[in-house]
Amino acid sequence: MKLIKGLLITVVVLLIIITGVLFITINRIDYSVSSSDLPVEAYEAEGNLLTLMQNKAFAIVFANEEDSYSLIEDFINLLILNMIREDINEDYDPLNGETDESGYIFKHQQFTLDYIFAKLNEDDQIVVTVSLKRLDFPKVSTAFHFYFDIDYDYLSFSLNLTLDKVYLHDVEISYEIYDYFVSLGDKTEIEDRIDKGELDLDDYSYSIHFLDLVW
Repeated sequence: MKLIKGLLITVVVLLIIITGVLFITINRIDYSVSSSDLPVEAYEAEGNLLTLMQNKAFAIVFANEEDSYSLIEDFINLLILNMIREDINEDYDPLNGETDESGYIFKHQQFTLDYIFAKLNEDDQIVVTVSLKRLDFPKVSTAFHFYFDIDYDYLSFSLNLTLDKVYLHDVEISYEIYDYFVSLGDKTEIEDRIDKGELDLDDYSYSIHFLDLVW
């Protein structure tokens, strides 16, 4: 009886510790993103998304350096929205959609991926936010933030984004951890699914030539 009682006490203590750690972890990464955070310019724009991207690319080509950053932000948001609708969920329209399917990008039995968008920060970096929600216990809303350095080549009309940092809410994710999770998937398949531009998971970069949008 003493042995069983001791085991039960040990199990209870472990459960309390695990629950406490889980609660602290969830609170640390808890972060809610709403539709009000989405770039209205991209989601409310009228017309074909590819045409809008082409127009934005031409605007970047002729803009001065100061104005080009905000135009690049607009371009990337149009690009993200276009990729979502072409490759994942053609009904995706979280601002104006009327169906359940229009409110999320992808739904899994464990989580829902509802928003992906880009914003320019004070350091002229593009920050791509990916919002996730877990609906079952333990329920949590959080977001990954990918910080990219911007390099635009005016001679070749090419835009290159290089990953600088990754955060889960405000917890920085090391490159080692990031590489581990990326390695769980098929890198070649992931890269090949990108039909606009070139994704290089080994170099942490994404590049696109604006002329490719018109040919």
